[in-house]
This record gives sequence, C-alpha cells and structure tokens, in this order.
Amino acid sequence: MTALMLAQGMLWIAILLTTAVTLLLLERIKALYRKIAPLGALAPTQPAVNRLDAQHLTTLGGQTSVIGGPRGNGRKQLLLFVSGDCPVSRKMAPITQDFCYRENLDLLFVGDDTPQAQEAALHTLHIATHQMVNSATVGRLLGVDRVPFAVLLGPDGTVEARGLVNNREHLESLLAVTETGHASIQSFLEANPHALSPS
Repeated sequence: MTALMLAQGMLWIAILLTTAVTLLLLERIKALYRKIAPLGALAPTQPAVNRLDAQHLTTLGGQTSVIGGPRGNGRKQLLLFVSGDCPVSRKMAPITQDFCYRENLDLLFVGDDTPQAQEAALHTLHIATHQMVNSATVGRLLGVDRVPFAVLLGPDGTVEARGLVNNREHLESLLAVTETGHASIQSFLEANPHALSPS
C-alpha cells in the first residue's frame, strides 16, 4: 500500500513538473514572437512613383490593358513581374493566379524581354496571352530590379505594397499592409528599430 501511494505521489509530481515546463515554454515562444519582425515580401529598391498614372499597354494577345490610374471596377490590381527563364517565376505564376482569384484581385503579368522570349515565356509559365504585357517602363517606375516581384496597386493607382515574392505567404503579406500600415519588412524595421533586439 505504501509503495502504491509513493508511486502515485511521484506520478503527480511528474505531471506538475511537465505542466510547469510547458507553461514556461509557451511564455518563451510568446516572447520570441514579440521580438522577431514580421515576415513579408522584401523590397530592396524604392519606386520612382508612389502613384502610378494610367499606362495603356498592349497584351501579348493584342488586347489593350490599363495599368495604374483609377479603376472603373473599384478593384485592386496585382502586377507580377516575371521571366520565363526564372524557375521561381514558374512556381509563382499558378500560385499567384489562384491567390488573386480567391482575393478578388485583378492580375496582370509583366515582362521585360524580346517579343520572342516573351512568347516562349507564355508556354513556360502557362499563362494566357491576354494576361501578360511586355514593358520595361512600368518596371522602372515601380523600382523592379529582379523577379518574381509583385506590386499591389489600389483602385486609384496608389502603390499599396510591393516586394519580391517566393511563396504564397509573401503574397499574403502584401495585403496585410491595410492592417499594419507597413508596405514591406523594411518599412516595419524603420518604424521599429529595436524589433530584433533582445529585451
């Protein structure tokens, strides 16, 4: 009987110690989340404009497409700068199409290459001709220096968020700007210089 009571007491002590360790770990994890900066799309360069005036461009299919400026449908527009030679662009093209469909965003792919290379990119990226334009000017205005790079434009052409995108989480971070007020991780770090410092 004494041995049974002793065993039961040891079991309760083990349960209490496990609970205490679990609570301590939870507190450490919460502290870690408070210290780290939010993950988001990186924007290594600055755009030349904060609001893009309407750019009337011709898609690879011959249709007229408007980038920037006030949009009659009141929807936001996502521009994804891609290259057919970029493996990450090939990965991001279908992910971005699905993302924009779910988030009710107007999507347009933008390239900067020869017409022949862009025709090849259509097949590599598996996108339709009416979904892509070829323009070096738009990329320069929006500070795009590498791909895949996404720019989220508001219904009035305002650049709401921008940055390199390598996964769906980066795309989602572009929409988070309306909640956080920071268009990129750099913007957050500038506003919170001690975000990565230990407390």
